[in-house]
Amino acid sequence: MGTADFTPDMRRFVIARIHSVPMLEALLLVRSSSEQWTVPKLVSRLYLPETRVRALVEELRSEGFASFDEDEVRYTPASDEVDDMVARIAAIYSRHVVAVTELIHSGIERQAQEFADAFRLRRDK
Repeated sequence: MGTADFTPDMRRFVIARIHSVPMLEALLLVRSSSEQWTVPKLVSRLYLPETRVRALVEELRSEGFASFDEDEVRYTPASDEVDDMVARIAAIYSRHVVAVTELIHSGIERQAQEFADAFRLRRDK
């Protein structure tokens, strides 16, 4: 499955709401079980520094994927539609890591280009 096999709504969702592969990994870990997830536990599973994991948890919270209380992180999707979309992405990611990763990176690259273009000096003709 290449990125062309994603439905348009999935592509938009991933590009708009999944900011990085580590964010997706954190989301899928928190979603994966009813196990209690804490920041230290996520640090050990994601092999990232605590400050980065805390930033990822904040991204999950701000995008409506999770809640964060003290050090406990819980999967709490903002709606049934978000939960369904995350389930669909998880299913594809389990079989097609590269395709999902490329889709995430395409969104990051597009955002970086748009940011750079905002500062481009234009000559009047």
